[in-house]
Amino acid sequence: MLGPLLTRTDYWVGAVISVVFISTQIAMFMSVKYSVKDNELGVRWLWKWHWYPIDKISSVKKTTGILATAGLSARRVSIKFSERKILKSSAPLEISPKDRDSFISDLLAINPDITVG
Repeated sequence: MLGPLLTRTDYWVGAVISVVFISTQIAMFMSVKYSVKDNELGVRWLWKWHWYPIDKISSVKKTTGILATAGLSARRVSIKFSERKILKSSAPLEISPKDRDSFISDLLAINPDITVG
């Protein structure tokens, strides 16, 4: 990517930049985790946990897509909340748990009023 801009003696700069970029990407992907604990859904992204109230989830839907969210695969779960202030957005939370069916069952066990689409 930077090769054409660098002279032969500066290729090491491009290599260092590439290693830093790739390491950052790996760290970002390795840091994504999900947890259902008590009445909260936890999403860890870049070493920080964000907790969302499960009793405020209005609907859950299986989706596929490649939007840039906390989900690492195209097989995602789209979660909508009853109050916009929870996410500070009208967009749903999209995550990609390993087992979508089990994850949705865990949410329904805590909040049976969730609509599954």
